[in-house]
Amino acid sequence: MQKQIIIQIIFIIIITQVGFSQQKDKKVTLSVYGNVLYQHFDYGPNQRATTTGSKDDSRAIIDVPKFVLAPAFYFDSTFYIDSEIEFEHLGTGSSMEIEYEEFGEYEFESEKGGEVILEEIHLNKLITKEFNVRIGRFPLALTLFNDRHRPMGYFTNVYPESESTILPTVWVETGVEIFGRIFNFDYNLALVNGLDAAGFSSERWVATGYQTKYELIKASNLATVLRLNFVGIEHTTIGVGGYYGNSTDNRPKPEDMEGIDANVSVLSLHGRYDDGDLKIRTNLIYGNLSNSALVSERNARLSVNSQNPRTPVAKNAMGYYIELGYKVAPLIGISKEIKFFPFGKYDYYNSMHEVESGVFANPRFERSVYTFGFNVVWKNQVVLKADYSSRVVGKGNYNTENTISLGIGFMTSIIN
Repeated sequence: MQKQIIIQIIFIIIITQVGFSQQKDKKVTLSVYGNVLYQHFDYGPNQRATTTGSKDDSRAIIDVPKFVLAPAFYFDSTFYIDSEIEFEHLGTGSSMEIEYEEFGEYEFESEKGGEVILEEIHLNKLITKEFNVRIGRFPLALTLFNDRHRPMGYFTNVYPESESTILPTVWVETGVEIFGRIFNFDYNLALVNGLDAAGFSSERWVATGYQTKYELIKASNLATVLRLNFVGIEHTTIGVGGYYGNSTDNRPKPEDMEGIDANVSVLSLHGRYDDGDLKIRTNLIYGNLSNSALVSERNARLSVNSQNPRTPVAKNAMGYYIELGYKVAPLIGISKEIKFFPFGKYDYYNSMHEVESGVFANPRFERSVYTFGFNVVWKNQVVLKADYSSRVVGKGNYNTENTISLGIGFMTSIIN
């Protein structure tokens, strides 16, 4: 099935390229990126196995987290379709739906059948430097990482835990966006579908409210996303991002919270410095959920078949990270085509930073991660990553979790 899908996609792209090449100003580009990952853990997968956290263990996994085909179809230099087709974890697709003919019960179906996700597809019109329009399914311009998540965009083998734990990983939604540059500021303003409060949880806050389970994405509640970045200093970006939207009417059965809002607010403060040798990236996220105690109460009543966490939800979540790497290859005589970056990173996040009355703030959801490693980059297309991370749970009240990660990432254009 996988091979057939890949062949079909490549065939369509080739045929489209031939057709477009016969028309002046029209073209198709195709980029690919992905990674392969090996990890060894000294702790067990069940963090609730003992009163002090995970049991000591020695286990390993190997995975292909992501392989992406990213075709873009240009009608002209200012009007184009951008897209990403993802193969994730070599897994199979599935979905859930509510069968109202069966008394409103949840039904799980392995019906999508392929290992393909159309992660992005959006139509873009470039009008002026100050004002442009995008419509479709696109990454939210909230943090810096969210739209810079290809393998060369971060040092570690895994995404920043402080962001990918409490917010959807590589957060993509459907809607309309305007963007551009005014003076020394890049701006993005979008209106997109909101989250589903039924999926919120203790461990991952609103990340598990990302709408992926059901065949259709609900848009009864919309959200507004704004990001403003100052780019007036060479090699430097400093910015702020915000997200705001209700999430109760996007529940599978919204009548269980009728008249109650669950507004999600997220603030991002972020910065990046990159002169080619020194790379520094940092981000702070602070989130607020209104009526979190009522959300926790209603979620606890959900059917087991809904496959929602049904755990208490915090009023506030917080996370931040800083990573720093420096190119030392010229100092040790390595080829100019190869760049060697030792790096260090610190992640802190707490998905139950503050809670409302009646909700227990479990201390094990406060986590600090110390990571050290290196990247070897070849021609800015292939990267070998190796790192060691140590996760301190609950200010050290639980067992520390250590991981060794090795990976290869790649990104290139094969049609341009």
